[in-house]
Amino acid sequence: MIKKEQTLLKTLLPHIIAVVAFLAITMLYFSPLIEGKVLPQHDVTQFQGASKELSDYYNNEGESSEWTGAMFSGMPAYQIGIWGGSPNFLDYLEAPLKALGSSSAGAVFTAMLMAYILFCMMGFGPLVSILGAIAYSLSSYNIIILDAGHVTKAWTLAYMPLIIAGLMALFRKKILLGGVLFALGLAFQIKSNHLQMTYYTGFLCAILFVAYAIETLSKKDVKTFLKASGVLAVALVLALACNVGNIFANLEMARESTRGKSELTINKPEAAQQSEGLDKDYAFGWSYGKAETFTLMIPNVYGGVSKPYDNDSKSVKILTQKVQSGEVSAEFANQVAQVMREYWGAQPFTSGPVYFGVIVCFLFILGMIIIRSNVKWALLAATVFFILLSWGKNLEWFNDWFFYNFPLYNKFRAVSSALVIPALTVVMVAVWGVKEFFSGEIDKKKLTNALYISLGTVGVICLVAWIAPGMFTNFVGENDMRWKDQVPEWFYQALLADRKDLLTADALRSLVFVLLAGGVMLFALRSKMEAKRLALYSTLGITVLILADLWNVDKRYLGEKNFVNKSTYKTQTFPQSVADKAILQDKQPSYRVLNLNNPFEETSTSYYHKSIGGYHAAKLKRYQELIEHRLSNEIDHIIGSFQSQNIDTITASFEGTPSLNMLNAKYVIYHPGQPPLVNPHAMGNAWFVNEYKLVNNADEEILALNEIDPSKTVVVDKRFEGELSGLNIVADSTATITLTEYKPNKLTYKSKAGSEQLAVLSEMYFSDGWQAYVDGKEVPHFRADWTLRAMRVPAGEHEIVFKFEPKGYHTSRTVATASSALLILLLIGIVIMPFVKKKEEA
Repeated sequence: MIKKEQTLLKTLLPHIIAVVAFLAITMLYFSPLIEGKVLPQHDVTQFQGASKELSDYYNNEGESSEWTGAMFSGMPAYQIGIWGGSPNFLDYLEAPLKALGSSSAGAVFTAMLMAYILFCMMGFGPLVSILGAIAYSLSSYNIIILDAGHVTKAWTLAYMPLIIAGLMALFRKKILLGGVLFALGLAFQIKSNHLQMTYYTGFLCAILFVAYAIETLSKKDVKTFLKASGVLAVALVLALACNVGNIFANLEMARESTRGKSELTINKPEAAQQSEGLDKDYAFGWSYGKAETFTLMIPNVYGGVSKPYDNDSKSVKILTQKVQSGEVSAEFANQVAQVMREYWGAQPFTSGPVYFGVIVCFLFILGMIIIRSNVKWALLAATVFFILLSWGKNLEWFNDWFFYNFPLYNKFRAVSSALVIPALTVVMVAVWGVKEFFSGEIDKKKLTNALYISLGTVGVICLVAWIAPGMFTNFVGENDMRWKDQVPEWFYQALLADRKDLLTADALRSLVFVLLAGGVMLFALRSKMEAKRLALYSTLGITVLILADLWNVDKRYLGEKNFVNKSTYKTQTFPQSVADKAILQDKQPSYRVLNLNNPFEETSTSYYHKSIGGYHAAKLKRYQELIEHRLSNEIDHIIGSFQSQNIDTITASFEGTPSLNMLNAKYVIYHPGQPPLVNPHAMGNAWFVNEYKLVNNADEEILALNEIDPSKTVVVDKRFEGELSGLNIVADSTATITLTEYKPNKLTYKSKAGSEQLAVLSEMYFSDGWQAYVDGKEVPHFRADWTLRAMRVPAGEHEIVFKFEPKGYHTSRTVATASSALLILLLIGIVIMPFVKKKEEA
């Protein structure tokens, strides 16, 4: 018994050491967290503002809401955050990982752990698997997205290796283990709710499935293929079932949000090919440049980050000299220094380049030469394919076809993020190459030739970029022409010199690292040391070099300087301004606030109020179109009135903002340090109209808003004509309808009228989930004025209640609860099965 326990401990010890090493690396990198500091992240801050109403509602009243009134005049909360509801048992399994730092360190540690599992499943030893885990998790993109606050993306990528591990295990005849790993990885990934990354993962799985299918069937092993395929299908269904709530929500938002197809045809060229998803220019806005792809091995090929140059740069130094000599003004120098950014590539701006590591790139080429399995060609195909996708508008003939023809592809933006797949496939080949190199099964002459070819290829690229960067690029950016004429030639030449310096410095750095790694492997080939010990020391040396390389580059984008004290973060993130305090004195149950300062790119207003604006990548499409066709112009109209510097003139401008008025924009923040403007024309939460106007289609409906007074006339699409059948509106000046109670998912009104009336409610119409009740009896309601709700209200005094009760979503959450419980039970079974077998054998 003791001997068996010792054997078990000996088996587990390397894996325990690996986990401890990952934990140590992660916590050392994120050491400010241990000191009690926090990482301010743009998207996390935006989330906190967007979700404040929902979290407060749950914490204060213990109720969940799938709708929020805090952003864009109201929208589904599916992709914001829903507290409570039917549980998903995967949350409990994930809790220890997120305890390390749900928006930072936890995702990096999890990526290491999942990549380690992948490489172990591929048959690699613990040390080689540790090498691969570090290389994958510390790839610069995985760190940069944390600084930006793209937390859901980080967690989605962290689970990608586990999915691939399950797929590979299935075709290695570890059927039950592979099925559980695949289901678990995919379930966690979908749960992380970044559909674009899961979509890319699906592409990779399809490529690998085809490769393994060909390999298996070529050996005439039909049984393994059928078993693996069957279990894969079951695992896929189970993973989907664990997340059917998320899937339901994503499908809803794909249809109703900016990801869906517009009904409008106005202001669109007839000849232009139309997408059923996002606008192509928007989707391809962040396209990686072709030459920019060299950042995979030399980070600062295009300057790195969109930040001003530091004081040691040539451009800043010459500006300072010209100011001191009186040739240019200090004001001009400050303007130029702030506008000019280090990054000068094809994207609008960037938080940093995608850097895999020069050693990883070198090992990738080595692996492609010496790996003896044909699966390497599938990994190469995936690598090339996703690099081409990342080029977006820079390779239109290829990417246009995918955008307009491939299912769901046009629902996603920022195509440069397709490089997340090569970030894994390149590491897989690189680590595989290390394993093969030290396997002792390949002729030394072949290994020597492969080493010289791979080292020479990467080394020459780095060498040329260092000593002859002019052969690499001319350092003139494609966007330079927009502003070049506005700066002196001496400054522009200094700027080009700065760009050259950034490239050459990193080229030399990459050259040193790749030569050191190559030297380790060359020494291993020529050394007479015992093979096992040599492989151990060499692999450890390469691991340390990769860690040093990636650590050094990552710290440029996320280091100690990015963290702040908790007290500072709390006071500075959502400070309650003079305007906020004044508005919060209003005790009415509901009204809306317009912040004139970039209203559709911030959630600070939503933190305290129900905002006309907000920040979300998938707002309701009709609301976005209302912004484009109506609200933007009305906001400009208000801002234009400030030129008069007369409060009466400014207040009078609200007479010309009918769409904002019908959205009940009662308060306008123009300066946080000043009291808000009060809109005397805000129409309240609900009102009765005198007439309705039927229109034939979406174009007519949006245009009709330019002509009507929404306080008297409502515009209704003809598809809702049946709801108005037999209605004869008799104007009643004494009729009233008032909101008496507000909750994000429940609105209560009191109405009083002498005859049947047509009411318009200043709330967003959403076809699936909102139910209307008059005195407890369900009644129909319909869309009006492009985005609002309308309903017939009977004569007399009545209580009208609107409840958001998305039955399909609630049902799907229940299914997810049961499915996640089943998956957890299967995982427990996999873990305890070996112990049960050993006991039986004993």
